Amino acid sequence: KGIINRSEYEEILKEASAPPAAPPTQSAEAPPDVPAVSPPPVGSYKDLERVPGGIENLRKAGYRNVFTTLDSVLKHNERVSLGIVALKAQYNADNTDRKPSSTTADTSDNQGTLRDENGFRVRAAEIYVTGRLTPWSTYYFEVDFARQSEITLNSMYMDFYAKDIPYLQSLYPYVSKIRVGQFREPFGIEQGTSQGLLDFVNRAYYTDLRTSGVSMRPGDPTLNPFGKDNSSGFLQQLDIGIELTHKAPQLPLEPEVQWAVVNGAGRNFNDNNADKDFTGRLILTPTEGMKLYFAGYTGTSFFTAPNTATATLPLNTDVRKTRQGVMYTYIPPFLDDLVKLQGEYIEGQDAGFRRRTWYHYILFRPLPFLPNFEPAYRYEEFTVDTNRPDSTLSRHTVGFNYYFHTNVKFTLNYEFRHDGNEGTPSVTTGGGVANANNQNFLTTQIQFRY
Repeated sequence: KGIINRSEYEEILKEASAPPAAPPTQSAEAPPDVPAVSPPPVGSYKDLERVPGGIENLRKAGYRNVFTTLDSVLKHNERVSLGIVALKAQYNADNTDRKPSSTTADTSDNQGTLRDENGFRVRAAEIYVTGRLTPWSTYYFEVDFARQSEITLNSMYMDFYAKDIPYLQSLYPYVSKIRVGQFREPFGIEQGTSQGLLDFVNRAYYTDLRTSGVSMRPGDPTLNPFGKDNSSGFLQQLDIGIELTHKAPQLPLEPEVQWAVVNGAGRNFNDNNADKDFTGRLILTPTEGMKLYFAGYTGTSFFTAPNTATATLPLNTDVRKTRQGVMYTYIPPFLDDLVKLQGEYIEGQDAGFRRRTWYHYILFRPLPFLPNFEPAYRYEEFTVDTNRPDSTLSRHTVGFNYYFHTNVKFTLNYEFRHDGNEGTPSVTTGGGVANANNQNFLTTQIQFRY
């Protein structure tokens, strides 16, 4: 507009070619309505969600728009993504005084003599393959290479998302997801947590406790009526079936229901009876940072070989089992995610024999100058038979986690164990120094995950 002289023209060119001004820096005294956002603690779930191509990041983003850098594209693609659930190397110091199981000397090295389990071991070597098959489905496949005698299939399932299926979109979010295959049962918290996200080296007793060293009353089918290692524990971790997830985020407490129909035989085994088991949980959000769970399980096991028949419990008998529990996890938001509280209480019956178990633990990061250092404490009890005295096992676990990196964690745990069967005259296997459930245990572990 109009005519300008040469000096004015040169001034305009100078301003146009100047680099853009740097954005104003935030002063130390930020206005109260713009709070500073601190990064999540290293190794926390929120921190894991930020790793491009990691499984937590994939799931948070719905497997979409997560391969946005050249590095992530070279390592992954939307149809096939490889990762590590957990690589765990341990050193265990077990002071259980195990005695020979036979008077015959173990000259053939066939484990005829029970030995203390001190030394190094690979606890887990779990690899996953995942990806998006179609615009409305994903798959997940996980195997463990750490077992000496076999490569174990942990999980293999497909997820179908109602919001992306044209003829099911009207059901979303009330029907959110359908899962088919072998998966972690929707019941407890720790039982449903993968190896790479555990806060302690050993899981709670309700998934890992074996009854080989615990006294049982005649007729008790034990915690594992199937008699297979794949289904050990008060509640098995994995099973085969179909699971549905329902959500109603617009309602108070944001209720979510997960329920499944499963074989009840544990992982990698077909059912041995026609009855199917039902399990599920209701998840509520009472306040920010808290999840509250109400869970139930009912099913039938076929008590047969390799179990041993008794006068009160013959082989080829159906054993009814039930489980019910309440759980919670709480990460106080006002403490910048530096404290985590978690607890579970579970009861159940097997052929009329009633069990009860509970635990509570705390994780915290007390040292601002050492933010990756996370002390931990857990106390738990497991009552094998509530109608029999001296049948409770208790365990204190103290230790810490130290995160060298988001994906690299060192853990030290010391367990103070006590088996209530100790000293009971009628007990033949529960008490004494030969019972691993009655001796302290030290373990250290280095874990890598991606």
